[in-house]
Amino acid sequence: MIISFIIASLDRDKELQKCIASIERAYKLTKDVDIEILVVFQDAKGSKTIETNHPELSNFYNIKERGLSIARNFAIKKSIGEYLVFLDDDAAIKEDFLEVLSRYISIIGAKAFCGKIIDPIKNQFYSKCFSDSNCKSLNRFEFRYFMGSAHVLKNSIIEKIGFYDENFGAGAKYPGAEESDMFFRLKRQGEKVVYLPELIFYHPTYSVTSDLKRFNYSYAVGAMLTKQMFLDSKYLFIYLFIISEIVFKSFLRTLQTVFFLKSIETKNLRFHYRSVLMGTLKGVYDCIKSMRIRSNP
Repeated sequence: MIISFIIASLDRDKELQKCIASIERAYKLTKDVDIEILVVFQDAKGSKTIETNHPELSNFYNIKERGLSIARNFAIKKSIGEYLVFLDDDAAIKEDFLEVLSRYISIIGAKAFCGKIIDPIKNQFYSKCFSDSNCKSLNRFEFRYFMGSAHVLKNSIIEKIGFYDENFGAGAKYPGAEESDMFFRLKRQGEKVVYLPELIFYHPTYSVTSDLKRFNYSYAVGAMLTKQMFLDSKYLFIYLFIISEIVFKSFLRTLQTVFFLKSIETKNLRFHYRSVLMGTLKGVYDCIKSMRIRSNP
Protein backbone atom coordinates (compact mmCIF):
# COMPACT_ATOMS: atom_id res chain seq x y z
CA MET A 1 0.00 0.00 0.00
CA ILE A 2 1.18 3.51 -0.82
CA ILE A 3 0.26 6.50 1.35
CA SER A 4 0.55 9.97 -0.16
CA PHE A 5 1.12 12.94 2.14
CA ILE A 6 -0.12 16.19 0.60
CA ILE A 7 1.14 19.51 1.98
CA ALA A 8 0.24 22.92 0.57
CA SER A 9 2.79 25.50 1.68
CA LEU A 10 3.29 29.24 1.63
CA ASP A 11 6.40 30.84 3.16
CA ARG A 12 6.77 28.59 6.22
CA ASP A 13 9.92 26.67 5.35
CA LYS A 14 11.08 25.91 8.91
CA GLU A 15 7.69 24.55 9.89
CA LEU A 16 7.53 22.60 6.63
CA GLN A 17 10.89 20.95 7.30
CA LYS A 18 9.65 19.80 10.72
CA CYS A 19 6.48 18.48 9.14
CA ILE A 20 8.37 16.44 6.56
CA ALA A 21 10.85 15.21 9.18
CA SER A 22 7.94 13.81 11.25
CA ILE A 23 6.67 11.90 8.21
CA GLU A 24 10.15 10.52 7.53
CA ARG A 25 10.46 9.29 11.13
CA ALA A 26 7.08 7.56 10.93
CA TYR A 27 8.10 5.91 7.66
CA LYS A 28 11.34 4.52 9.10
CA LEU A 29 9.40 2.83 11.93
CA THR A 30 6.78 1.19 9.71
CA LYS A 31 6.99 -1.93 7.58
CA ASP A 32 4.97 -2.81 4.48
CA VAL A 33 3.88 0.78 3.79
CA ASP A 34 5.39 2.92 1.07
CA ILE A 35 4.95 6.67 1.07
CA GLU A 36 5.36 9.73 -1.08
CA ILE A 37 5.34 13.34 0.08
CA LEU A 38 3.92 15.94 -2.29
CA VAL A 39 4.61 19.57 -1.39
CA VAL A 40 2.95 22.30 -3.42
CA PHE A 41 4.35 25.81 -3.07
CA GLN A 42 1.67 28.37 -3.89
CA ASP A 43 2.21 31.75 -5.47
CA ALA A 44 5.62 30.52 -6.65
CA LYS A 45 7.91 32.74 -8.71
CA GLY A 46 10.52 30.09 -9.40
CA SER A 47 11.42 26.46 -8.80
CA LYS A 48 11.61 26.11 -5.03
CA THR A 49 12.62 23.11 -2.90
CA ILE A 50 13.82 22.63 0.68
CA GLU A 51 16.39 20.33 2.22
CA THR A 52 15.09 17.08 3.71
CA ASN A 53 16.71 14.07 5.35
CA HIS A 54 15.34 11.66 2.72
CA PRO A 55 14.95 13.61 -0.53
CA GLU A 56 13.89 10.47 -2.41
CA LEU A 57 10.55 10.56 -0.56
CA SER A 58 9.58 14.14 -1.40
CA ASN A 59 8.33 15.75 -4.59
CA PHE A 60 8.15 19.54 -4.80
CA TYR A 61 5.83 21.45 -7.10
CA ASN A 62 5.52 25.16 -7.73
CA ILE A 63 2.29 26.74 -8.92
CA LYS A 64 1.57 30.38 -9.71
CA GLU A 65 -1.92 30.29 -8.23
CA ARG A 66 -2.64 30.95 -4.57
CA GLY A 67 -5.23 28.88 -2.74
CA LEU A 68 -5.17 25.88 -0.40
CA SER A 69 -7.80 23.92 -2.32
CA ILE A 70 -6.13 24.70 -5.66
CA ALA A 71 -2.82 23.37 -4.31
CA ARG A 72 -4.40 20.25 -2.86
CA ASN A 73 -6.26 19.48 -6.06
CA PHE A 74 -3.02 19.88 -8.00
CA ALA A 75 -1.28 17.37 -5.71
CA ILE A 76 -4.17 14.90 -5.81
CA LYS A 77 -3.81 14.68 -9.59
CA LYS A 78 -0.08 13.97 -9.19
CA SER A 79 -0.44 11.43 -6.37
CA ILE A 80 -0.15 7.65 -6.72
CA GLY A 81 -1.18 6.67 -3.19
CA GLU A 82 -4.21 4.56 -2.37
CA TYR A 83 -4.84 6.82 0.62
CA LEU A 84 -4.07 10.54 0.85
CA VAL A 85 -3.13 12.30 4.09
CA PHE A 86 -3.72 16.06 4.12
CA LEU A 87 -1.47 18.13 6.39
CA ASP A 88 -0.92 21.82 7.02
CA ASP A 89 2.71 22.87 6.61
CA ASP A 90 2.93 23.75 10.33
CA ALA A 91 1.52 20.37 11.41
CA ALA A 92 3.25 17.06 12.13
CA ILE A 93 2.42 13.41 12.87
CA LYS A 94 3.27 11.01 15.67
CA GLU A 95 5.91 8.35 15.01
CA ASP A 96 3.39 5.48 15.03
CA PHE A 97 1.04 7.27 12.61
CA LEU A 98 1.56 4.96 9.63
CA GLU A 99 1.31 1.84 11.75
CA VAL A 100 -1.98 3.01 13.27
CA LEU A 101 -3.43 4.15 9.95
CA SER A 102 -2.53 0.97 8.05
CA ARG A 103 -3.93 -1.19 10.86
CA TYR A 104 -7.28 0.59 10.90
CA ILE A 105 -7.50 0.61 7.11
CA SER A 106 -7.22 -3.19 7.15
CA ILE A 107 -9.67 -3.57 10.05
CA ILE A 108 -12.34 -1.01 9.15
CA GLY A 109 -11.79 -0.47 5.44
CA ALA A 110 -13.39 3.00 5.50
CA LYS A 111 -12.58 5.55 2.83
CA ALA A 112 -12.29 8.58 5.12
CA PHE A 113 -10.57 9.00 8.48
CA CYS A 114 -9.67 11.81 10.82
CA GLY A 115 -7.47 11.81 13.88
CA LYS A 116 -6.83 13.52 17.18
CA ILE A 117 -4.98 16.86 17.08
CA ILE A 118 -2.67 17.83 19.93
CA ASP A 119 -0.72 21.04 20.47
CA PRO A 120 2.86 19.75 20.90
CA ILE A 121 4.03 22.87 22.74
CA LYS A 122 1.20 23.26 25.24
CA ASN A 123 0.53 19.49 25.32
CA GLN A 124 -3.21 20.06 25.12
CA PHE A 125 -6.00 19.14 22.74
CA TYR A 126 -6.38 21.43 19.73
CA SER A 127 -10.08 21.74 20.52
CA LYS A 128 -12.49 20.24 23.03
CA CYS A 129 -13.78 17.49 20.72
CA PHE A 130 -10.35 15.82 20.63
CA SER A 131 -10.62 14.86 24.29
CA ASP A 132 -12.89 12.12 22.94
CA SER A 133 -11.07 8.77 23.19
CA ASN A 134 -13.72 6.70 21.38
CA CYS A 135 -13.22 5.42 17.86
CA LYS A 136 -16.48 6.11 16.02
CA SER A 137 -18.25 6.87 12.78
CA LEU A 138 -19.10 10.56 12.74
CA ASN A 139 -22.54 12.04 12.17
CA ARG A 140 -23.23 15.44 10.63
CA PHE A 141 -23.23 17.22 13.98
CA GLU A 142 -19.66 16.01 14.56
CA PHE A 143 -18.13 17.69 11.50
CA ARG A 144 -15.66 19.62 13.69
CA TYR A 145 -13.66 16.41 14.24
CA PHE A 146 -12.77 16.48 10.54
CA MET A 147 -10.10 19.20 10.52
CA GLY A 148 -8.12 20.48 7.56
CA SER A 149 -4.77 19.52 9.05
CA ALA A 150 -5.82 16.05 10.13
CA HIS A 151 -7.76 13.97 7.67
CA VAL A 152 -7.24 11.03 5.34
CA LEU A 153 -9.15 10.19 2.18
CA LYS A 154 -9.00 7.19 -0.11
CA ASN A 155 -8.01 8.29 -3.61
CA SER A 156 -10.96 6.49 -5.17
CA ILE A 157 -13.50 8.37 -3.01
CA ILE A 158 -12.27 11.68 -4.39
CA GLU A 159 -13.10 10.37 -7.85
CA LYS A 160 -16.62 9.78 -6.53
CA ILE A 161 -17.32 13.01 -4.61
CA GLY A 162 -15.06 15.34 -6.57
CA PHE A 163 -12.07 17.50 -5.73
CA TYR A 164 -11.92 20.23 -3.11
CA ASP A 165 -14.25 23.12 -3.88
CA GLU A 166 -11.83 25.86 -4.87
CA ASN A 167 -14.25 28.51 -3.62
CA PHE A 168 -13.28 27.39 -0.09
CA GLY A 169 -9.97 27.33 1.76
CA ALA A 170 -7.21 29.81 2.53
CA GLY A 171 -6.69 32.13 -0.41
CA ALA A 172 -10.18 31.52 -1.85
CA LYS A 173 -13.42 33.52 -1.92
CA TYR A 174 -14.43 31.81 1.32
CA PRO A 175 -11.08 31.52 3.17
CA GLY A 176 -11.67 28.33 5.15
CA ALA A 177 -14.03 25.37 5.74
CA GLU A 178 -12.81 23.42 2.68
CA GLU A 179 -12.44 20.26 4.77
CA SER A 180 -15.94 20.60 6.25
CA ASP A 181 -17.34 20.89 2.75
CA MET A 182 -15.59 17.61 1.88
CA PHE A 183 -16.94 16.02 5.07
CA PHE A 184 -20.55 16.85 4.21
CA ARG A 185 -20.08 15.69 0.62
CA LEU A 186 -18.88 12.36 1.98
CA LYS A 187 -21.96 12.13 4.17
CA ARG A 188 -24.26 12.97 1.25
CA GLN A 189 -22.79 10.01 -0.61
CA GLY A 190 -23.45 7.73 2.35
CA GLU A 191 -19.76 7.26 3.14
CA LYS A 192 -18.53 6.44 6.62
CA VAL A 193 -16.13 8.99 8.15
CA VAL A 194 -14.23 7.44 11.05
CA TYR A 195 -12.60 9.28 13.94
CA LEU A 196 -9.46 7.48 15.16
CA PRO A 197 -8.22 8.87 18.51
CA GLU A 198 -5.03 6.77 18.17
CA LEU A 199 -4.15 8.58 14.95
CA ILE A 200 -2.23 11.55 16.34
CA PHE A 201 -1.57 14.79 14.50
CA TYR A 202 0.32 17.71 16.02
CA HIS A 203 -0.69 21.29 15.34
CA PRO A 204 -0.07 24.44 17.41
CA THR A 205 -2.93 26.44 18.87
CA TYR A 206 -2.79 30.19 19.13
CA SER A 207 -4.02 31.96 22.28
CA VAL A 208 -4.35 35.24 20.40
CA THR A 209 -5.79 35.57 16.89
CA SER A 210 -6.82 38.56 14.83
CA ASP A 211 -10.34 39.86 14.34
CA LEU A 212 -9.92 39.51 10.59
CA LYS A 213 -8.79 35.88 10.73
CA ARG A 214 -11.75 34.92 12.92
CA PHE A 215 -14.16 36.86 10.71
CA ASN A 216 -12.82 35.23 7.54
CA TYR A 217 -13.04 31.71 8.91
CA SER A 218 -16.56 32.27 10.26
CA TYR A 219 -17.53 33.80 6.93
CA ALA A 220 -16.39 30.59 5.21
CA VAL A 221 -18.21 28.36 7.72
CA GLY A 222 -21.45 30.30 7.28
CA ALA A 223 -21.22 30.01 3.50
CA MET A 224 -20.25 26.32 3.64
CA LEU A 225 -23.20 25.38 5.88
CA THR A 226 -25.57 27.37 3.68
CA LYS A 227 -24.25 25.55 0.62
CA GLN A 228 -25.07 22.24 2.31
CA MET A 229 -28.64 23.40 2.97
CA PHE A 230 -29.15 23.86 -0.76
CA LEU A 231 -27.48 20.59 -1.77
CA ASP A 232 -28.47 18.31 1.13
CA SER A 233 -32.03 19.47 1.74
CA LYS A 234 -33.00 16.15 3.34
CA TYR A 235 -30.96 17.24 6.36
CA LEU A 236 -31.86 20.93 6.17
CA PHE A 237 -32.81 21.05 9.85
CA ILE A 238 -29.29 19.95 10.88
CA TYR A 239 -27.60 22.78 9.00
CA LEU A 240 -30.14 25.30 10.28
CA PHE A 241 -29.55 24.07 13.82
CA ILE A 242 -25.74 24.34 13.52
CA ILE A 243 -25.94 27.86 12.05
CA SER A 244 -28.46 28.94 14.70
CA GLU A 245 -26.26 27.53 17.46
CA ILE A 246 -23.19 29.41 16.21
CA VAL A 247 -25.13 32.67 15.84
CA PHE A 248 -26.88 32.36 19.21
CA LYS A 249 -23.74 31.49 21.17
CA SER A 250 -21.61 34.17 19.55
CA PHE A 251 -24.37 36.73 20.08
CA LEU A 252 -24.55 35.90 23.80
CA ARG A 253 -20.78 36.04 24.09
CA THR A 254 -20.73 39.37 22.28
CA LEU A 255 -23.19 40.77 24.80
CA GLN A 256 -21.02 39.39 27.57
CA THR A 257 -17.98 41.22 26.21
CA VAL A 258 -19.98 44.46 26.31
CA PHE A 259 -21.13 44.14 29.91
CA PHE A 260 -18.67 41.71 31.55
CA LEU A 261 -15.53 41.87 29.40
CA LYS A 262 -13.05 40.95 32.13
CA SER A 263 -14.73 37.59 32.75
CA ILE A 264 -14.06 36.37 29.18
CA GLU A 265 -11.34 38.76 28.00
CA THR A 266 -8.76 36.00 27.48
CA LYS A 267 -11.17 33.84 25.49
CA ASN A 268 -12.29 36.79 23.42
CA LEU A 269 -8.69 37.48 22.38
CA ARG A 270 -8.68 34.04 20.77
CA PHE A 271 -12.26 33.68 19.50
CA HIS A 272 -13.37 37.29 18.83
CA TYR A 273 -17.05 36.54 19.32
CA ARG A 274 -18.36 39.59 17.49
CA SER A 275 -16.26 38.66 14.45
CA VAL A 276 -17.66 35.11 14.58
CA LEU A 277 -21.20 36.47 14.70
CA MET A 278 -20.78 38.97 11.87
CA GLY A 279 -18.68 36.63 9.71
CA THR A 280 -21.17 33.76 9.99
CA LEU A 281 -24.14 35.97 9.10
CA LYS A 282 -22.33 37.50 6.13
CA GLY A 283 -21.30 34.05 4.90
CA VAL A 284 -24.92 32.86 5.03
CA TYR A 285 -26.16 35.97 3.24
CA ASP A 286 -23.50 35.96 0.51
CA CYS A 287 -23.93 32.25 -0.21
CA ILE A 288 -27.71 32.58 -0.50
CA LYS A 289 -27.21 35.53 -2.82
CA SER A 290 -24.70 33.57 -4.92
CA MET A 291 -26.96 30.51 -5.13
CA ARG A 292 -29.90 32.63 -6.24
CA ILE A 293 -27.82 34.24 -8.99
CA ARG A 294 -26.74 30.79 -10.24
CA SER A 295 -30.31 29.48 -10.27
CA ASN A 296 -31.59 32.59 -12.06
CA PRO A 297 -29.01 33.37 -14.77
